[in-house]
Amino acid sequence: MKPRWTVTLCLLAGLQGCADSPSAPSPTPAPAPSAADWIKASDGSYTHKPSGAICAISVQGFALKGLDLSATEGSLGICNYTDGAGRVAQIRVRHYLPGVGETALAIENDKKLMESSGGQRLVSVIRVGPGPAIDGQTSQRDVITIQRNNLLIDCAAWEKMTQSADNSSIMEFAIDCQNMPGE
Repeated sequence: MKPRWTVTLCLLAGLQGCADSPSAPSPTPAPAPSAADWIKASDGSYTHKPSGAICAISVQGFALKGLDLSATEGSLGICNYTDGAGRVAQIRVRHYLPGVGETALAIENDKKLMESSGGQRLVSVIRVGPGPAIDGQTSQRDVITIQRNNLLIDCAAWEKMTQSADNSSIMEFAIDCQNMPGE
């Protein structure tokens, strides 16, 4: 049997820790993007090792313009693409940050992908709507988000509203991007 004073010391130490700690834990910030996580192949394509995302040099007529590792909240890297008609596309790899996203629907979709329960796992989520302006003109954007290795991969493409059509290549980009092989 252990001496009673040991239990009392542990209880007092626990109470002291409670008195010094804040009432709510602060969230741990997501790590900044790291160039070491991205492998550049001899053909100019990139692979993000932790997520398995592949940024091919060409996707559905969109040409890879480069990799952006700027430290925006949750971002682990963005592969930027354009096509000859002024359309824009991105493959974005990011951490899940609850309550953080471009739109309310993006936040809801991320939560569905990362916090699904009951034995059902979503494979991807889609959102369509207004996108960032292109040359000062409003745009239409299609985004398919998938979850891989506990990270989120956005396959996004947008075009000027004047270019938007039923057979648009922006959805084709998003579909091809989400179906690229990965780990």
